[in-house]
Amino acid sequence: MENRFITNPKITDYLDGFYRPMTPELGRLREESESEGIPVILRDTESFLVTLLNIVKPERVLEIGAASGFSSSCFACALGEDAEVITIEKDPDMAEKARENIEKLGYQDRITVVSGDAREEISKIEGDFGFVFIDAAKSHYSEFWDAAFEHVKEGSVIVCDNILMRGSTASDEYDSSKRRHRTSIRRMREFLDKIASDRNCVTSFLAAGDGISVSVVRKENIQ
Repeated sequence: MENRFITNPKITDYLDGFYRPMTPELGRLREESESEGIPVILRDTESFLVTLLNIVKPERVLEIGAASGFSSSCFACALGEDAEVITIEKDPDMAEKARENIEKLGYQDRITVVSGDAREEISKIEGDFGFVFIDAAKSHYSEFWDAAFEHVKEGSVIVCDNILMRGSTASDEYDSSKRRHRTSIRRMREFLDKIASDRNCVTSFLAAGDGISVSVVRKENIQ
């Protein structure tokens, strides 16, 4: 099991024991993605997001970072046929793989996969989103946030995944990359400071998975 530096591994294993895939097909996609080394949301992160989506009940979801299409498929499954999910993936090969997986799962009418850089593609999208999930290049979270914030409304929820970067965001002692990720770590710290002090939202930071931020938009403060 990977060391996530956040909670005691015994506690993580115990809580993961409660995990059940939403459908057998999604369970198989998780296993396939993990075996191929494709990053997918951790089990406790998935459970948290599905619960949160059932509370918020957004009509439209924007995801930045599609990977294999697993998380967007979980969102579509959780929200049902009336919700729309748009997911953006920079890697064209991965975007195609996401499309194939989504079609196999039967969610192609609920999920749109956009291939391209989210910092550019978001500006081409019309309308607002009730839920935004950011899970792409960690050094660009601030730019993703700014672009997505143009498409949210009062009460919209923005969730950012992997904010602790295996603990390195909290302390340099957890940076096993021998400073190769120094810029990403610095930018993540700056990003967290930014959203923590942003008066346009209320933000909490959770030590679930590899760290999650949850922000609720306060539209009355948006000029």
